[in-house]
Amino acid sequence: MGISNIKSEIDEGITIVAVTKNRSIDEINGLIKSGITDIGENRWQEAKEKIDLIPTGVTKHFIGHLQTNKVREVVTAFDMIQSVDSLKLAQKISDECGKIAKTMPILIQVNTSNEPQKSGIAPGEALNLAKKASELANIKVQGLMTIGVNSSDEEEVRACFKLLKDLFDEIKNSSFEFRTSSFEFISMGMSFDYKIAIQEGANMVRIGRKLFD
Repeated sequence: MGISNIKSEIDEGITIVAVTKNRSIDEINGLIKSGITDIGENRWQEAKEKIDLIPTGVTKHFIGHLQTNKVREVVTAFDMIQSVDSLKLAQKISDECGKIAKTMPILIQVNTSNEPQKSGIAPGEALNLAKKASELANIKVQGLMTIGVNSSDEEEVRACFKLLKDLFDEIKNSSFEFRTSSFEFISMGMSFDYKIAIQEGANMVRIGRKLFD
């Protein structure tokens, strides 16, 4: 489909995070020249080979499952971590950021599809994790992230996104002491389902293959 067609379909207020796993630095720089300002990487092992070659001014998102033994490197290299699904991980991120005087924006990853192979906290635990993580000194909780169910049934996919939007609204409107002014991102939707995600309230989508077609 290509970057120009994707951008023509998506409102300016929606952030496109270009998923660049398995892509060369030349391909990534081509997207950046076309106006992409945010890129996302899933694996530190791959990302570390090219992250320093990405131009300044590009926001770098870590969007994959993050092991605690990789946190030190990831917090140094990235500008946002979208895949926080436990208080233990949030605490480790905060601790490592404290060592380099950095505050890390994070998103809480929620397993809205209830698929055991997917990372993410259970929906019923999202509010409590947002509360606890927001109390950490070097963390800024900025929203929620999910991966929709892998299904050809559009309504099953839509239900995942509806659930995340409902959770976002619940947390945003909750009464606990929380920096809700910075709680703004609903990151959901990928190449095959971003249109549904946008219909259900996404303001950040993570698109890979279709940007390069």
